[in-house]
Amino acid sequence: VAGGGGVIKVGVSCRGCHALIWLALTAAVALWWLLTGIALMCVHQAPAVRNLVLGVATVVAGTSFWILPETAATHSVSSVLAGFLIALLIWGWLELVYLMGYVTGPNKHQAPGGAATGKRFILALASIIYHEVLALTVIVLAFLQVGLEGNNLITPLVLSVLWIMRCSTKLNLFFGVRHFNENWLPESLSYVTSFIAVGKNSALIVPTTFMAALLAAALFFAGLNAASPTAALTLYLLAWLSTLAVLEHFFLMVPVGEHALWRWAVRPE
Repeated sequence: VAGGGGVIKVGVSCRGCHALIWLALTAAVALWWLLTGIALMCVHQAPAVRNLVLGVATVVAGTSFWILPETAATHSVSSVLAGFLIALLIWGWLELVYLMGYVTGPNKHQAPGGAATGKRFILALASIIYHEVLALTVIVLAFLQVGLEGNNLITPLVLSVLWIMRCSTKLNLFFGVRHFNENWLPESLSYVTSFIAVGKNSALIVPTTFMAALLAAALFFAGLNAASPTAALTLYLLAWLSTLAVLEHFFLMVPVGEHALWRWAVRPE
């Protein structure tokens, strides 16, 4: 808009990009459901099969990390979707190295009976701390691989949201939830269940679920007013991931038979 001898730049919202919200929904839900099921299936296999699976997953994650700069340098709907898939493949590898017991923490023993909450918390943290450090290192490296100026940030942003939401889930499991399906954990991590309080929701779960919902709403709103299709799709993907985190928190609060979603992946006990 010209005026007063100058030019005033007016931001244009991506009103024509609203259909991308359904593309983001399909990609987020389908990959969340499929990759979660594959992970559950893999961690309950024999040791030899688990080793093979982890080897393949390591190659896939390493390749994904290697091509990340090239993907991040491209601004298109397909590159955003590719970056989203790369993030989930890297995250899947992170989940496997923990669930298979390769990277956990120095404590591999059950919580002592009658221990104070503070001591239980320290021991619980010691059972996962190596993996948390690994996850944070991967996130930092993803940001360094992508760069912060003018690049497609979908991969490190997705990894960050997944890590934050997982931390929220773990805190809620420690302080108290009404429902948790411990059969999803492999036998090698059975000691972890001693740090999980099941039977009653703690005071933490409602505010953390509400905060996740607020984040999802803010991301949806930002997506509706994004300046480009790629920005809109990035925000919508992050919004749907946050919404799925809200759903997972709800699963902890109320037993709704969510195991049926992955019955194909986990054999009944």
